Amino acid sequence: MVRRWVWGFVLLLWLCDVSHAQKIPFAEVFGGYSYTGADPFSTGNRVGLNGWDATFTITAGKRLGLVADFGGDYGTSQIPVLDPTPFPPCPPFCPTQVTTFPVKTRLYTFLFGAQLPYRKWDKFTPYVEVLFGRARLSGKVPEFAVTDGKFAYTLGAGADYTMTRKLAWRVQADYLHTNFLKSKQDNFRLSTGIVFRLVGKEKKPRTLTTP
Repeated sequence: MVRRWVWGFVLLLWLCDVSHAQKIPFAEVFGGYSYTGADPFSTGNRVGLNGWDATFTITAGKRLGLVADFGGDYGTSQIPVLDPTPFPPCPPFCPTQVTTFPVKTRLYTFLFGAQLPYRKWDKFTPYVEVLFGRARLSGKVPEFAVTDGKFAYTLGAGADYTMTRKLAWRVQADYLHTNFLKSKQDNFRLSTGIVFRLVGKEKKPRTLTTP
């Protein structure tokens, strides 16, 4: 009799774990707004870049996801006139009396790696992640442009707040390391937006019927 109770209790725990596992999506798609604080030309003048961030995550386990992350951020950097490298001296595309000149800046990232979610609560799922890949920089002034693409990586943390079975809201913060123009840059990135969860159909609980 005791063995039956023990086996029944073990079966109950297993069923509870299975039912919880069924709530885990087999994939997630995220899209949203991104803000990056960067110094892409290593001038000491940081710039705020606004853009987008999109990720696709495949669930490889209860606490492991494989991530592909793509982002684009845009803004205007201010380059010192006294040290314009990698741009040419300021005249003729800007007045000589200015101390900095504007550069149209675009930053793209193509990153891949792992996400480690902590699935303990129904509504709240925190996670950390590490991604590696490539970043591409573009800077333009009249009649001159600079481009560079190099290795980059991010260390990040965030959280998803569940709104429905298939929708969640995400907030994430990343440290973004880049290597443009033979220099290293320490940047940060904030992103937020909607997560679309790809989940299987829920199994309806079986009920006993009597004739």
